[in-house]
Amino acid sequence: MSETVAAAAAATDYDSWVKTEDGGTIPQSSAAKRISAILETADIQPGMNVLEIGTGSGYSGALLSHLVRDHGRVVSIDVDSSLTDRAALLHSQAGHHNIEVHPADGFAGWEAAAPFDRILAWTTPHVLPQPWVQQATQGGVIVTPVKIADIACANATIRCTVRGDIEDGSVYPGSFIEMAPEVVTDLAVPIRFVDATRIADNQPSWWISAQALHGQPDTVARALLDQAHEAAPRPGFFVDGRVAWEAFTTYVLARSPHPASVGGAHGWGIGVAVADSVAVVLPDGGLLVAGSRQAHDELHALLTEWIELGKPHHERLQPVFTPDPEGWSVRVKLRDLD
Repeated sequence: MSETVAAAAAATDYDSWVKTEDGGTIPQSSAAKRISAILETADIQPGMNVLEIGTGSGYSGALLSHLVRDHGRVVSIDVDSSLTDRAALLHSQAGHHNIEVHPADGFAGWEAAAPFDRILAWTTPHVLPQPWVQQATQGGVIVTPVKIADIACANATIRCTVRGDIEDGSVYPGSFIEMAPEVVTDLAVPIRFVDATRIADNQPSWWISAQALHGQPDTVARALLDQAHEAAPRPGFFVDGRVAWEAFTTYVLARSPHPASVGGAHGWGIGVAVADSVAVVLPDGGLLVAGSRQAHDELHALLTEWIELGKPHHERLQPVFTPDPEGWSVRVKLRDLD
């Protein structure tokens, strides 16, 4: 951690921002180490004009207020007005006069205070929104989680520079809550790209999302989800731990034409699916398989390829930006492959 981020963290009491009056924790809070890592990636300098998308507990805004100092400025926006009202009060009580907080749809950014030297998001859009790029200075940096495939939970964090176009992209692990124009209260099922769900009272919700299923009849997705629901995870498919799991599943998203995700009682996993089969690897290394062997064999081949390439992590990946009606879709590829 840099001295400046460490100093900002040392000057800011995490609990006073994330704890509620009854001793609970604000649900939209993120871990302090994760926030510091993102700020490190963004390279915030004194005097900068910064847009924060996703106010959350206000803790990240407090750090930004320290980092830009008195001659800098921070604008923080969140779709949830209860969060912005709470954060605005805490900032006022803390004497943070260089930050303003507004309830707003994050997709639109905050044009009134543009251009911004840095744009940071603590929420995951499905594309890199066009207003963010338009509101960045020339040479400005955007750091945000974003979808890297059109399936649920297929996310990574990117850092890119805006110079007329988008360039100098890097990929990092991790993401935050899905971005939406309204407050999301039901987190049991992802917002986008879900092909079928299985919901019952007092039981975990199940869902399936797959590129190969998007154009299929609903009955196909439901039948495959029913098979996944009945299947028992096979332990020991992936043995390298959670950090490597994030790297491998991002590699799958970069390499497979059939990306898929499944969520249920065992958590959610990433893998591949075709119309008659699905195979996803869970964070604990277990393998959830349903249907024919095709998806299993493709996922196993990708694991073998990943191992033979030296188990590349996110630093070996680069984002690819493609114009989209709402901004830029983001995909990833290996820097020294393809």
